[in-house]
Amino acid sequence: MARYYSDELGLERTDPYLWRLRTDELGRESWEYLLPEEASKEPQSTFTQWLLKLPEFPTPEPEIYNGVDGFTAKNAYENGASFFKLLQDPESGIFPCQYKGPMFLTIGYVAVNYAAGIEIPRHEKLELMRYIVNTAHPVDGGWGLHSEDKSTVFGTVLNYVNLRLLGLPTDHPVCTRARETLLKLGGATGAPHWGKVWLSILNLYKWEGVNPAPPETWMLPYWMSIHPGRWWVHTRGVYLPISYLSLVGYSCKLDPLLRELRDEIYTKPFQSIDFSQNRNNVCGVDLYYPHSSLLDVTNNVLVFYEKYLRPRWLKEKAKSRVYDLIKKEIANTNFLCIAPVNQAFCALVTLIEEGAESENFKGFQYRFKDALFHGPQGMTIMGTNGVQTWDCAFTIQYFFVAGLAERPEYHDTIKAAYKFLCRTQFDTECLPGSFRDSRIGAWGFSTKTQGYTVSDCTAESVKAIIMVRNSPSFEYLLDEITDQRLCKAIDVLLDLQNLGEFEYGSFATYEKIKAPLAMEKLNPAEVFGNIMVEFPYVECTDSCVLGLTYFHRYYDYRKEEISRRIKIATDYIKKSQQSDGGWYGCWGICFTYAGMFAMEALHSVGENYSNSEYVRKGCDFFVTRQMDDGGWGESMKSSELHTYVNSQRSLVVQTSWVLIALLLAKYPNRSVIESGIKLLKNRQLSSGEWEYESVEGVFNHSCAIEYPSYRFLFPIKALGLYCKIYGDNAL
Repeated sequence: MARYYSDELGLERTDPYLWRLRTDELGRESWEYLLPEEASKEPQSTFTQWLLKLPEFPTPEPEIYNGVDGFTAKNAYENGASFFKLLQDPESGIFPCQYKGPMFLTIGYVAVNYAAGIEIPRHEKLELMRYIVNTAHPVDGGWGLHSEDKSTVFGTVLNYVNLRLLGLPTDHPVCTRARETLLKLGGATGAPHWGKVWLSILNLYKWEGVNPAPPETWMLPYWMSIHPGRWWVHTRGVYLPISYLSLVGYSCKLDPLLRELRDEIYTKPFQSIDFSQNRNNVCGVDLYYPHSSLLDVTNNVLVFYEKYLRPRWLKEKAKSRVYDLIKKEIANTNFLCIAPVNQAFCALVTLIEEGAESENFKGFQYRFKDALFHGPQGMTIMGTNGVQTWDCAFTIQYFFVAGLAERPEYHDTIKAAYKFLCRTQFDTECLPGSFRDSRIGAWGFSTKTQGYTVSDCTAESVKAIIMVRNSPSFEYLLDEITDQRLCKAIDVLLDLQNLGEFEYGSFATYEKIKAPLAMEKLNPAEVFGNIMVEFPYVECTDSCVLGLTYFHRYYDYRKEEISRRIKIATDYIKKSQQSDGGWYGCWGICFTYAGMFAMEALHSVGENYSNSEYVRKGCDFFVTRQMDDGGWGESMKSSELHTYVNSQRSLVVQTSWVLIALLLAKYPNRSVIESGIKLLKNRQLSSGEWEYESVEGVFNHSCAIEYPSYRFLFPIKALGLYCKIYGDNAL
């Protein structure tokens, strides 16, 4: 097994052979630590061995592999697929993985339990500490917004507090280094808004130094653009419980450990700090999205209102209104909420209202485990409760593209993933008054339980399901889902397209755009961009075009309308292309990701290098950025700076994205393509695995997140497409 920084420090760890990953048919993932006698009766699954990087994992040994004479592109994608299928849970059909990267999520699990007086199990404590220690910056010992970021106040103070609350002593070398870095950055007063909220909850900061989040906004008329029901779902999901916590000024009971922390995270004594003067104090290293003048003026007015003008009756009414909406969020998602940040805040509100022994708070205790994921570095809270639906949809599609899906050795892999998708389609509506759109017929990103519609996940699931239903090899599975259910999915997709005054023809993520993009001037988060309202996304629009064109090919339902919608969506994709030929991506890094999806969407409507100026410009954009070794590599800086920035070396995933784009575009210079194909072959291990090289995903322009399945799925697709196009002449 690999040796980590925590091992060098002699940090205690659990026995990896006692861990089991539990799954169910709806895709829930939760880790359980067994007693030795229990473990002896229950062998670990192959995917658990893989996730923990244990030597017992049955590593494939193909006859022809990289380094052996006669190794072809076909061998490469076959070996990759044979390896990847071992990572599937055959019962549920999902591909469990540690969807990690953000470094501001674990604080929710730790802080809520601390506030409730609930002891986190020792095996979890040990592994939570290991993960935080193993992701410390190698130079200064701090932490950033994400695991590959420079050290920031936000990341450093939250993870320092995590370690101390989990039991690491103040004089431990990890704490000493992190504290030095935090104080060099100016101390905890420079934390951004969410950091200040968590510190206030833990009685390590004062609410008077936190910018307002007035719950009264939920009582405004819905027609007003500022109504939170019109905001992006993640933002309203987070600020709904924050508004409650801010209103009541909740801080947990001060104890000796918290008193120690007060002395450790500031550059001067806690009692001497005027927190009200630090509302807008954000360390320059942290600041990605500065306040607008409008936001600063608004905050000043709201502070005055809250301090001198707010009537008690309105305060109580707003509190009741917000708590009612929180209960609806809980009911709509079975305690998962949209993601771990607002889940933790909603759990805290439930703790305040109902107590630690209430059934609702116990519901949160159960659901916290859905995103608490273990890996070789340790345990962390993931970005969501998983990527189950997204990975299954891509697996089905790309195995079909590569000509693998109908081969006997992959039949069970496709069958299990397909049945999971069929089970995962939403079949209930949210509670009335939840400010949620109709969801019956849609798919989400992770599981049915989480319950939030996602446009591209719905489209990619529809496409994957139709591929299986059209295959004679899977004819016996037709009854798993009906045509009517697929038509309902199309209804949802069409309803999601922006047809009004906001970004005509585009698709956003969870909903239509419901308020002007200028609302971004009120973005309070300071570390993220484009969070106030839904934004149009090239990748989401591309995926929706792919789903609609595939459905349109085989079904007559709403035929003419779908044709028109595809046309206005592709017009939007063309309009979004930059003058240099690139498309900026918001959910993967970055131009390579969006460019691949854009050119696949244009391919689906018959456009290619020979007949489309948009495709030609897109190809030229990529070709001029090919690296000396034949591959492509793009840095996270591209997402932050909105301009293409090369990574230090080429990367397998981004090389695959570009190759897919060029192959579908029918790019005429074969040598450009084959240079990239050679790189994919040369980077593959003899087992068929491609190793992790760099983070693949991003959100809100500034936070990186890993998609572990990408390094298998996209090379398989790229190599499969290449072999399909060039046949016997392929490398």
